[in-house]
Amino acid sequence: MSFLDEVEFRPIKASERREFFNLERYVFADERKLTEEDEAADPLRPEMTTVAFHNGRIIATSGGFPFRLKLNGNTIRADGVTSVGTDPQFRRRGLVRRMMTIRFEQAYENNVAASILWATLGAIYQRFGYGLASSAYKCKFDPRFCEFQFDEPEVGSCVRSDRNSSVPILKDLYEKCIADANLQIHRHDVFWQRAYLDKKCKLHVAIHYDEKGAADGFVSYRLSESRDKIPGPNQKIFVRDFFARNRGAYRSLWHYIRSHDLVVSVEMWAPIDDPAFLMLLEPRQLHASWAEGLWLRAVNIKQLTGSRPYPCQANVVFEIPADRECPWNVGTYLLETDGKNNSVTKTNQSADFRIDINGFATLLTGQNNLSELEACGRAAILNRAREHELNQLFATKSKPFCNDGF
Repeated sequence: MSFLDEVEFRPIKASERREFFNLERYVFADERKLTEEDEAADPLRPEMTTVAFHNGRIIATSGGFPFRLKLNGNTIRADGVTSVGTDPQFRRRGLVRRMMTIRFEQAYENNVAASILWATLGAIYQRFGYGLASSAYKCKFDPRFCEFQFDEPEVGSCVRSDRNSSVPILKDLYEKCIADANLQIHRHDVFWQRAYLDKKCKLHVAIHYDEKGAADGFVSYRLSESRDKIPGPNQKIFVRDFFARNRGAYRSLWHYIRSHDLVVSVEMWAPIDDPAFLMLLEPRQLHASWAEGLWLRAVNIKQLTGSRPYPCQANVVFEIPADRECPWNVGTYLLETDGKNNSVTKTNQSADFRIDINGFATLLTGQNNLSELEACGRAAILNRAREHELNQLFATKSKPFCNDGF
């Protein structure tokens, strides 16, 4: 009998939430005291968890939020995996692999095509078929040196607004801003409650209104004072959200941030294709550093491939040669698309390309193209005459980006 045969895997009961959260906090070195209020407010409900028990004790944790996720403008369902941790004395026993496999099987049975997560260590989750699905730039800059290279007429105005009363406007505006987005998450009401309405929240909000008075952009941020005792400007801004429906709103919100004369440091996350890099007089002043973003796991290749729009009409055959955790994905597939309507079926036709399960996530989200994936060993283009066409087919309207942790 193996050790795993002695372990029970199941969701926690309501009475076991505190034990779950205590282990989770230990694993992630969170030394804050867990209060009853914290426990009650946590959005991870018992039925969302998959946990390992040994002799009646929780020894490994995992959970997942039922997200709706944008994929090149379309909306898909995804299991937002979180709270994955193991009591150190039980590590390297296969517990995480078993919990992840259980979650994949449940997602497949419930027609959830993808699993997503933020990885503490990418090395852990690549073993389970996750591929890098998005990336971002972390920018840290002095706003005094980040002016635009060219002028445009100001359209509309930015208004600093009461956070609590602005949430209905922000929710509506956010959904409009992510209509064509790639890997942004449709935010549950609980997100807005915790991020914007919690009594501990310190966010400030500014909304941009166009010349007709319609809201078309917003920024939320924390404003703090540096502890340095050097006389002069010493404030910092950390941007939580920066969304604009058009260039005018984008420029106006950028000017708003720069209008804080006592601020000498702004920190914000930006998508790889953020327009600031092509608009600023000195883009290097952003001091942008690359960072990995979401990792995505294709749970159902057929369903996921057919869930996103494509930029052109095409018939393409591809092969998934192996998939340890989701063996139902193995095979050769025919994708037929007119751009909006897709048909994905298994086929005996010769493949145009072969790709591993990790690389497939990277390709489908538009994080990297097929040629780049071949260059790093995650794919093989078998029909070289179609290489350019294949790169075009899997391109996305915008680079994948998600700024919501979970």
